Amino acid sequence: MTDLREYINAYSNTAKNNDEIHQGFTQKTNEISFLKKHRDHIENNKLGFGDRAFHFMWYLLFKEVGREKGKVDVLEIGVYKGQVISLIALLSKELQIPAAISAISPLEGTVSANSLFNNRIVNKIRRTFSAAYRKQEKEGNVYRKENYEVIIEKLFSSFGLNFSSINLYKGYSNDTLILDSLKNKDFDLIYIDGDHSYEGVKKDILNFTPNLRKGGFLVMDDASWFLPGNVFWKGHEEVSKACSIIEGLGFKNVLNVGHNRIYQKL
Repeated sequence: MTDLREYINAYSNTAKNNDEIHQGFTQKTNEISFLKKHRDHIENNKLGFGDRAFHFMWYLLFKEVGREKGKVDVLEIGVYKGQVISLIALLSKELQIPAAISAISPLEGTVSANSLFNNRIVNKIRRTFSAAYRKQEKEGNVYRKENYEVIIEKLFSSFGLNFSSINLYKGYSNDTLILDSLKNKDFDLIYIDGDHSYEGVKKDILNFTPNLRKGGFLVMDDASWFLPGNVFWKGHEEVSKACSIIEGLGFKNVLNVGHNRIYQKL
């Protein structure tokens, strides 16, 4: 299958189906040359996390929205080193579907980028004496301090993509100025991968789901803690708990791919 609707119509939230989707999407990524090349580059240069299966997931989502709308408006919350926004830009280029890509990121890390040896020592001390740091690490909110903007720009350049075309909102997703700037903007796809604490995820869901157009798709990263399945990492418990409010906001969970959960706005 190469059509999102086919996967949605056939989907059931069982361990067998979730495992088959994850394995099948991984294979599909490897079968589409530009997806494979992009994911290989991400892995070889340590430019992001997630699973290889997600590249085919984004391919299906982008193609579905593009076919319906003729253009795709995308918002990513939590850019890290640019894996997803560069993939969306690449999909636009390869599929010849216009895309307007917006992204929110502080473009900064949380821990010193000293040598690995020094980081291990410092982090061990932090874990021992700081409950706040242990919580931050458990939730996946620890990142090395690097020049993320330069890293992302280089990634875009590697695939002949224009980083300056991205509508970049530099800061955190709960910043008042960013919320004000985006309150009247609508999107077809929203990807939430920012603060991984329960309250942080809940705020992002409440703040940004109103920006999603009817029929649009919300993708939640690291959100499958409670789902059945055996061949994929399931993400973070706090993120997954926060997702319990989504369907009550007028969404339906239509598909799950590894630790990414896809909701459609009804």
